Amino acid sequence: MSERDGEIRYLRLRADTLMGMFRHLPAPARAQALAALVRSAAEHGGDSARRHLESGSGDTAALLVTIEKTAGELGWGRWRFGVRSAARLALEVTDSPFAAGYGAADTAVCAPITGMLQAVASLALGGACEAREIECCARGAASCRFEAILRSKS
Repeated sequence: MSERDGEIRYLRLRADTLMGMFRHLPAPARAQALAALVRSAAEHGGDSARRHLESGSGDTAALLVTIEKTAGELGWGRWRFGVRSAARLALEVTDSPFAAGYGAADTAVCAPITGMLQAVASLALGGACEAREIECCARGAASCRFEAILRSKS
């Protein structure tokens, strides 16, 4: 079953099917594939976030509320943006389908969320950001926690 948001096509896929692919890769290839998924989510998720921002009032606070709501509707867990400063945006996600779909891991596995946060933070903070997952349920944490930091303009 697929759904559309304008020209963008979504599909429903079991989280364990997607994340099982990563589990089956050898460690070096897994790290490369997860990094590629971060980049892809940042690119394509960034397009969606930019559309939301441009179709609204251009208010980045409203964008964050929209992203929290939309993430839940898409099955990406419950998102809650936290600390926001001029150079940092924090995110907590409970019930991450990516961590649940992967299972126990020795590394953070929520690459799509990391990429989406990178894209959203770049819009909210007004410049290119780097995002990372700090804690992951797949590693035994109570929730998945992320941060995005504004890249220095040097």
